[in-house]
Amino acid sequence: MNKFYINLDSDINRRKKFINTDYIRWRATPREEVSDELDKKMISCHNYPRQAHLGRCGCFQSHISLLQHIVKHKLNDVLIVEDDAVLINDLPTDYPQSSITYVGGFIHHQKMTNNKPVKISLNDGFQLVPEGYRILMTMSYIVPNYVVAEEILYCILSSKRYRAIDVMLGNINIDRPYVYYPACFEEEGVVSTIQQKRRKATTNYEWIKY
Repeated sequence: MNKFYINLDSDINRRKKFINTDYIRWRATPREEVSDELDKKMISCHNYPRQAHLGRCGCFQSHISLLQHIVKHKLNDVLIVEDDAVLINDLPTDYPQSSITYVGGFIHHQKMTNNKPVKISLNDGFQLVPEGYRILMTMSYIVPNYVVAEEILYCILSSKRYRAIDVMLGNINIDRPYVYYPACFEEEGVVSTIQQKRRKATTNYEWIKY
């Protein structure tokens, strides 16, 4: 498996846990390098802080550029994690080939404005993300082959406007993604580089306070 972790140059401490592992560092796009075009195409609420908006843009571009790398080099069996992901359970060695598989994150209603608590149980192993729900966060997911990466890129980059990358992945018109339960990764209890928050994703795909 090709393993990449996305990391800002400034986040030296987060890099430490990947030293002497088989993960390859993918340089994250900092706020200062967000293009005017991306800045204007990204949708954020009117009261969303400017720095958080640019952080969202940088996160979006980081994942897009890595997907482009996967396509360019025709990579298969790719694990993508963000640098706040902590491995808790063993990774699967075999997985669906028709779409991405989430191995971390949290469950949310498909409708983004519905913030009611999610009450759903998952079976062990692989399953399609249940109808009416989505997985939020791009903390950790498997891209099975470069063809899937190419389909994702086409759907996202042909959109007139962009949203956060995890929202875009849940909106694109390709085969429904899979989720592996229990999650292999949980989110480290650290402050987000995009905005201040005190919640994290668990191996049960819950979004809890810490």
